Amino acid sequence: MNRQKPRRRRGVILTTEGFKKLHTAKCQAESWENSDQRYTLEQLRSRTGLDPDTLMKVFRCQIGVDKQSLNCCFKSFNLRLEASDYQLPPIENPTQNLESSTLNCIDWDDAPDVSIFYGRTAELATLEQWIIGDRCRLMTLLGMGGIGKTWLSMKLATEIQEQFEFVIWRTLRNAPPVKDMLANLLQALSTDPSTHLPETVEGRISQLINYFKKHRCLLILDNAEAILKDAADNGDYSYPCPENESYGQFFRQLGETSHQSCLLLISRQKPNQIRRMEGKKSPVRVLQIQGLQTQDVQEIFNTKGYFCGSNIEWSKLIERYEGNPLALNIVSTTIQELFDGRIGEFLKQDVVVFGEIYYLIKQHLNRLSSVEKQIINWLAINYQPVSFSELRSQISTLVSPQQLLEALSVLQERSLVHKNAALFCLSPIVREYINNQLIIENKVSYKMKSKKYQQNVPQVIQIQN
Repeated sequence: MNRQKPRRRRGVILTTEGFKKLHTAKCQAESWENSDQRYTLEQLRSRTGLDPDTLMKVFRCQIGVDKQSLNCCFKSFNLRLEASDYQLPPIENPTQNLESSTLNCIDWDDAPDVSIFYGRTAELATLEQWIIGDRCRLMTLLGMGGIGKTWLSMKLATEIQEQFEFVIWRTLRNAPPVKDMLANLLQALSTDPSTHLPETVEGRISQLINYFKKHRCLLILDNAEAILKDAADNGDYSYPCPENESYGQFFRQLGETSHQSCLLLISRQKPNQIRRMEGKKSPVRVLQIQGLQTQDVQEIFNTKGYFCGSNIEWSKLIERYEGNPLALNIVSTTIQELFDGRIGEFLKQDVVVFGEIYYLIKQHLNRLSSVEKQIINWLAINYQPVSFSELRSQISTLVSPQQLLEALSVLQERSLVHKNAALFCLSPIVREYINNQLIIENKVSYKMKSKKYQQNVPQVIQIQN
């Protein structure tokens, strides 16, 4: 049998030394010229003159590019490309690739199918850069329910799975004890079924980190909010529940210990362990997911049937639901079934919260503390955006300055409150829900008072003639 010849190595890649030099210069430029904000691919494209695909190859250091592209990158950051900064990529041997691919373990468990996926190109590029280029150890996708965090994580994983020996997806929806979750992960990572499983949580965390050091692993844990405390007047629900406190230890050790793998957490709220470790240049980072753009929403709608609407109507619809894919998917069915796909007719009804959307918002608000509920109730009644000072002066008798700072931070993280130009306002869909609830409560209160009044009014005796 004729053996296939190794494929010719095309282009060059950065050496470890070259990558560090370029990465350091980029970070310095971001600090000095971009207010410590990371450059987007579009900014790097404008700076270097290279297309996004080439830029990703440069920073991945795995796929060869022409030497001139590396030179453009270096020059854009006032660097000189030296011979020690680049090398030929590894020889591609088809037989070797086939053999090595069999060593990859992909375990999706009951993860959703993302074969139909639209948009999120910027988020995908950012996450890929953080994981592949910057070698982040612990990352969190943060956002409101239905915003598409799970689908984004799955799409990302399918695109970069070849970069890892192990890719494992698990859900924490039912809040499994950390000891059981670690046992499950260790069994998935072990090629030897007779491998000893430590009895303690600490031992299992240590063994998992050893796997993360020896192998390149991508672990995705969805629904991380399920292991955190529910709202409590005198408690911090950003910490794991008492029975799940070891999850906090697990997150902290994975973020602080040096290894070559990555844990990607999907959550509606940020665990405090993450808050302490995260940073723009840290190996622990957080990406807050926003809604979809008009074009992406229209493509999703097109999969469900024909819809008609002006540009203004499309914009109003998407703004009303803040580009939330789940909410808009529910709305699209209603528009199709009741209004024959006419978006304008649906908007005329001026009904925002209904059906599953009602329960989606209710889930979020049920986890809030009494302080946070007071803040969003006040913001719901007062439509105009307000500054921190104005908000503080208005509710100073209800909430202390410390509580206000902490609560606003949490409400922003959960996408319930937005800040623009130092002014705070409530999410439109949340405002609608709260105002509807206040109307219902007022009606109930009025009926109760009316009934009580009637009971206390002396009976008038009619004398029949």
